[in-house]
Amino acid sequence: MIPINPIDTDRYVGTVTNVTASHVHMNLPNAAPGREHRGTSLGAVGDFVFIDCERSFVLGRVVETRLPDGERLTVEPKVGAAGAVNPIGRVQLLAAVEQVSNQLKRGLIQFPQIGDGVYLAEPHLLAQLIRNAVASADDLTLSIGRIEAADGVDVCLPPDRLFGRHCGVFGATGGGKSWTVATLVEQLKIAGGKAIVLDPTGEFAGMNCVDSVFTFDGQVNDEVLVHFPYRHMTEDDLFSLFRPSGQSQGPKLREAIRSLKLVTAMAGNPPAGVAVNDGLLIKRNASRAAYHHAARNHVAILHAPGCDFDITRLSLQVRQECVRMAGQPGMFGDADQQTVAFCETLVARIDTLTASRELQCMFAVHGASLVDELRAFLADDMRDVAVVSFKEVRFEHNTREILLNVIGRFLLGEARINAFRDAPLVMFLDEAHQFLGRTVGDEYSSVRLDAFGLIAKEGRKYGLTCVLATQRPRDVPADVLSQLGTLIVHRLTNDQDRETVERACGDLDRGAAQFVPMLAPGEAIVIGPELPAPVPIFVRKPNSPPDSKGPAFQVSWKARQQRREAAAAEAAAQAEAIADVLG
Repeated sequence: MIPINPIDTDRYVGTVTNVTASHVHMNLPNAAPGREHRGTSLGAVGDFVFIDCERSFVLGRVVETRLPDGERLTVEPKVGAAGAVNPIGRVQLLAAVEQVSNQLKRGLIQFPQIGDGVYLAEPHLLAQLIRNAVASADDLTLSIGRIEAADGVDVCLPPDRLFGRHCGVFGATGGGKSWTVATLVEQLKIAGGKAIVLDPTGEFAGMNCVDSVFTFDGQVNDEVLVHFPYRHMTEDDLFSLFRPSGQSQGPKLREAIRSLKLVTAMAGNPPAGVAVNDGLLIKRNASRAAYHHAARNHVAILHAPGCDFDITRLSLQVRQECVRMAGQPGMFGDADQQTVAFCETLVARIDTLTASRELQCMFAVHGASLVDELRAFLADDMRDVAVVSFKEVRFEHNTREILLNVIGRFLLGEARINAFRDAPLVMFLDEAHQFLGRTVGDEYSSVRLDAFGLIAKEGRKYGLTCVLATQRPRDVPADVLSQLGTLIVHRLTNDQDRETVERACGDLDRGAAQFVPMLAPGEAIVIGPELPAPVPIFVRKPNSPPDSKGPAFQVSWKARQQRREAAAAEAAAQAEAIADVLG
């Protein structure tokens, strides 16, 4: 392999005058050539440069340019000859050029010295060095954007570097976050990957690269109407929905769930001494020994985390659990009316919520089972991208948060049985701040929705990785943020969001975060330990953009004005016609 020489003497910027552990200062003789030659200046903030260290080369980025205090007035316009201008600049040290393999490497082989030359980096050469650092010649890569849009130098990253340690897409509204997610999905499909997009707003459902769309209500076109079977939920999910009080209602609800699981396990063949009537386990004046014996025979089913029972019988079973503890020896007691009264509010909540329209996405049986549809999708090599649309899912009762959490837990469960070990799955979650780190319930019973936190912590080793997109990175839990290997950061204006990103980056990448507030729409900085240096890119425009447009003020208001003008003209014409008749 012929070593690349990144130094072009025609792109000379200046000379190193001061060296620290992370930065160098340099003279910038060509940074202020005069107003009539402004286009020929070299050494602007944001430029990438190579430092010639004689035996090696160092990549850096200009982060500051200034004049010495004594020369500030020399650049003021005035009559006569201009004074001597001697600008100086500060360069952040990023990576070393390894000439044996023609790629960038984190860390420095040797530090620059005073007197070393600094040269402007050529965009095509920089892109080639970055690609060589992250991928081999025959590796699959995803073209996610370009360095310097005018030059059209593509930045291509392999999927293991982009998704292997999870990925975060951060950006304020209008910064290009949705387009970045759409571009990643399109490029993933081109590369032969498989992805599930959890879409809270429905904006990704119409993309051409999507093979299947699952919706919980409002089915249109080729969308598949689905529900998530409540039997795959956990007891904690039911507690977060039904919110039993801790002292009286909580234990009765747990016992009712246990009894209904036992009814399902016995499958219509209860042993002697155990009474089952209309799907309910009868405890009033029943044998304790027979009940406990049956429970021991089905202990694995009773301790399973799912809810494999008939939920329509749950409120009635709660009443069956309200029996006196003191009865005949070895027997359950008679009905305890006081406990029944304490549980009436719980019974009412169960009946109301299981029949409510908002929760039909879990408790109804309309449409197909999302679990079955996802398993069929994962087994189908002809389909690459599936979108689960939450557009029609209501916000009441924390339905969205709970539903998305149980879907995440289901996928994590599939990962734990090695479903994705040889066929990795990438899961995209838009508006992640709405779902991560949330706690639902009340002071008596609260449940932390931690499925995606667990995916971030342990999903990678099972082949399940996630891409979290959010406009509020400060709301992403620290334990999740620390697991994100690659960050694609668009413009962020909130100082807390920027501080969160800076804390998530290493010291080497922190300087790149200084450019975040000034990024243009569609521009982003790709940061991560898998990359040799922070890479500023203009994200590729997706072939099929998501439907993320805001309100159409121009179209609506212009049309409204035209209708009003037409109505006024018609009224004037009618008035004139009436006047002619009367005249």
